[in-house]
Amino acid sequence: MSTADTFAALYRELVLEHGRAPRHGGELEAPSHRAEASNPLCGDRIVLTLQLDGDGRIARLQHRTEGCLLCTASASLMACDVPGRDADGIGARLAALRAGVSTGEAAGLDDLGALAGVSAHPARHRCVLLPWEALVSALSEAPR
Repeated sequence: MSTADTFAALYRELVLEHGRAPRHGGELEAPSHRAEASNPLCGDRIVLTLQLDGDGRIARLQHRTEGCLLCTASASLMACDVPGRDADGIGARLAALRAGVSTGEAAGLDDLGALAGVSAHPARHRCVLLPWEALVSALSEAPR
């Protein structure tokens, strides 16, 4: 794959769209869970707030992301993907995303598959995974 093809795969149209106009931005006023995560190597930072429903599923999620387009797009795509999922469902999605980021295989990832283009750039894997790490951290905390 040429360098131009590699970068085209990295910044697929959906990634660009979510990176430039992220969905579910901001912070919830009364979240049940909150987490912050950062990557000091590239400057990405995310604050994640969410509310769980009575069954332990994500009812609402918002993020405040500062950093590169990949991190912002990943947070936005995640915020669209996770409502209705419980901690086990989140774990399964994260495992599938990790595999996609490692191999470039997007099967079964739905819109998150757009992030699999980062596979050719190992230094950027953490940019994509940081929002998900914040989500796992938030879910591991006791409700506020």
